[in-house]
Amino acid sequence: MKSRLERIIEKLPNQEVELSAQKVELGLIDDIKEEMKSANSGAISAIDLAFKAIPLAEKSLKLNKSLLKKIENTKKAAIELGATDVLKLLQKQETQIKSNIDEVDKLLKGLNSI
Repeated sequence: MKSRLERIIEKLPNQEVELSAQKVELGLIDDIKEEMKSANSGAISAIDLAFKAIPLAEKSLKLNKSLLKKIENTKKAAIELGATDVLKLLQKQETQIKSNIDEVDKLLKGLNSI
């Protein structure tokens, strides 16, 4: 007959294997958690930057719209004065400003959808 100590010793290796397996599983879970943090940190930083960009884009949109009104008023004055060279320049600038407004508007729609 085996002593009580021998029976306990026989059971110990099995328990160590089970504990080792649990340690490996816990280690893998910890590794996965760390990799998830790393994988998501770039996205989190990008989202933070996007939220910071919204007020800047809104300000740009407001300034471009204001500038467009000034160009329209200046165009009226150029027409009244017959300044065709100035009018041509203002038309080019107006086209550029309208394009800027469209692009910033698209950007804001994208940023606000985040």
